[in-house]
Formats: sequence, C-alpha cells, structure tokens
Amino acid sequence: MFLRKKKITFQCHPDLLDVKEIEPKLSSHCLPDWYKKIKVLHHSKGRSLKSCMPFMDSMTAGYILPLPQDLYIEYNFYNEEIKKKDTGFRFSLDGLIDDKKLLDYNLNNSALETHPTSQLGGDNSYISKKNGSQAFLKIKNPWKIITPPGYSCLFTSPHYNENDYWNILTAIVDTDTYEGMVNFPILINHDKYPEFKKDFKQGMPYVQVIPFKRDSWYFKKESLELNPSKIFNYFSKFQDRYKRHNWIKKIWK
Repeated sequence: MFLRKKKITFQCHPDLLDVKEIEPKLSSHCLPDWYKKIKVLHHSKGRSLKSCMPFMDSMTAGYILPLPQDLYIEYNFYNEEIKKKDTGFRFSLDGLIDDKKLLDYNLNNSALETHPTSQLGGDNSYISKKNGSQAFLKIKNPWKIITPPGYSCLFTSPHYNENDYWNILTAIVDTDTYEGMVNFPILINHDKYPEFKKDFKQGMPYVQVIPFKRDSWYFKKESLELNPSKIFNYFSKFQDRYKRHNWIKKIWK
C-alpha cells in the first residue's frame, strides 16, 4: 500500500541555514556509541538488544535537534553575592558580541532563560524537587518547526541517548498552528549530580522531535479470546518473531 510522505519543515534565520553543527538530523544518524558497540546475536540461546525492533524504533523515530551553542553550567554553587546556593550558565556567545550587532536568531546574549520554581508547583512539586529546587533553565531554539494540518510534535530528550546531567521537559506542541519557536526548559539530574560545573558542546543531541497525527480516541475493555494456531505459528521459532509477523518499517527522511 502506498503511503504519501508527510513533510516537516525546519526554518531558521538564513545566516544559520548552513551551520552543519546545528542543523536537524535524522534520529537514525545520531545513535549513541554504546548502542553501536552491541553485537547482533542470532541463535537459540538468546539475542541482543539490536534484535529488538520496538527499542530501535524508539531511538530512530523522527529527528534530532543538536545543541545550538556551547553551553557552560555551574549548578548549585555557593554564590558569595547572595550568600546562598545558585545556578549559573553561559552560552558561548555571551559577552563576545555586542547586543546591537547580534542578529535575532532566537539566540542572543540571554539565549538561556530561567523560570522560577513557583511556575512548576514550588518545592512541593516532583519536578521542582528533581531540579534541586533551583530556577529552571530554558534553552532557546533557533528552529521554527512546521507540520501539515492535523499533525503535532512530541518533543523529548533523545531516547536512550540523553546526556546524564540534564534532560528537557517532555511536551507536545501543535506545530501546525503554533507560530513561534518551541523553546526547551531543562531538568537537572539533581538526584545524581547535586552540584557540578560542566561544558556541553555545540552539536550534542538534546531534543528528539517525533511528529504524529492527532486523532480522537476512546477505550473499551473486552475479554481476550486466544487462537491456538496463531500462537503456535508465532512462538514456533526462536528468533525475530515480532519482526517477521508484526513490525512495519518506518521511513524518516
């Protein structure tokens, strides 16, 4: 059956269109090194993760946005001026370019905004506690993302490829109607890193973009009727049952 391909469009300031380090990429082109090193096993004693099609589909779905600039974060350090713990950050452009000369890429000298913890429920919120009750940082995104009518995008940290220090807050945006850039608040992994000073390099995968068609749904409960012949056919071989009987190849270009 022929399926018409849908188009997702990424728009940015013309001066940035040819900056290879920040252009959107296929998720399948950004697989993590740990996954690439896994060997494919095909024998009766077991199989490797590379044989699991649902796992692979989650990693290769959609597109990756690379971090637009080098980012330096000092998290939860003691600030002598205010006499308490604080979080500092700096993009590579900070202090290097005159504000008046800098084009508006949605990346300016305040390219990383903050939100107070009160916006996410204060200290009693799970998300705020996870972030160490610090202000939330939000990375500005230079790309406007456009999908066809009826299609939205799921924005999440790259599946099984996120950095260990922070991840974005997962969200769904109706990118067929939204006119602005989608910016990304980040959640610090305070449980593991109660304080740190670290550079994150331009080009690092930090957002996975998965477009999908909006539909209305309802759920219904029913009793399960088993078909012995189908069960036998499905489980009569050791390997690749799901791939042979159920899996449908997904095409992302």
